[in-house]
Amino acid sequence: MTHAITRRSLTGLAAAALATPALGQGRFPQRDLTWIVYQSPGGSIDVTTRTIQPFLEARGFKSQLEYATGAGGRVARAKLASNRADGHTIMTEVAPAVSVDTALFEVPYTSETFAPIYGWQSSGGQLNVKKDSPIRNMADFVAECRKRRVVVASIGRGGAHHLQLLAMRRDLGVPFDIAHFNGSSAAYAQVIGGHVDASIGGPASGSRALDNLHIIGVFEPERARALPDHPTVAEQNLKVQLVAQLFFCSARAAVPADRRAALTTAFREAFSDPQLVERMNRQGEFPVLLEPGRITEILAAESALVQAFKDELRV
Repeated sequence: MTHAITRRSLTGLAAAALATPALGQGRFPQRDLTWIVYQSPGGSIDVTTRTIQPFLEARGFKSQLEYATGAGGRVARAKLASNRADGHTIMTEVAPAVSVDTALFEVPYTSETFAPIYGWQSSGGQLNVKKDSPIRNMADFVAECRKRRVVVASIGRGGAHHLQLLAMRRDLGVPFDIAHFNGSSAAYAQVIGGHVDASIGGPASGSRALDNLHIIGVFEPERARALPDHPTVAEQNLKVQLVAQLFFCSARAAVPADRRAALTTAFREAFSDPQLVERMNRQGEFPVLLEPGRITEILAAESALVQAFKDELRV
């Protein structure tokens, strides 16, 4: 299912932001944060956000989730860009979506509009099929692609997993179609229902769906901790460029630096609590913690990859 979004509606959402002055520090936070989530409930973006939420509240940052789905996150980013730059609105972001937005679409923001606050995941993806599919491994998948039209579900146009599918199609030299859905729960439902042949998703969300899915290959240098019994693509003697998916909190770059620093500190302290890490581990999530500077470096590298696949990302 696709969601339409117009330049006019995006511009309308962000218009107020253009004239919003930076606010002084004062007492912060002054109210509950609005935490924007751009994919549907049930996937790793939603699950990790809701898991972190009470631990951030314990550090003085209570939040209310707001789901702004559609257009690969552009609706949510326009909403974030349109809010006052006072630090009370944040968003769970997944790289390299902003680079894709600015390369392919007319949007009322640039990569400089937003600033990373703190990251908690940098992982590859996994390719899955229906539990009883005759496709049992990557060799079967390649053979099937050469015999007939194969459709693979992505979890959103322009994200890291979309780029991973494009890299796989290029490096394996086999044709397959890509159908875009809003989040892993929606994509997996298409596989389970027999509407597509396969889907890409994160290792954690895949581990939670093993009753209905069969993982045929993992896009990681080594076996994913969430999927220790499932081989990597490289283990199956296939060479595919790996594209990391990065989860992090984002805010407007115009938020005063001391407020952004306070948010970063709150996230850092939240993840110092072993109960948060243990809870994420039980969900199949294994945090990789990233400070704002490191996130900025990764975003720059993935922006170059977006440019390499710019034409294919439009399809």
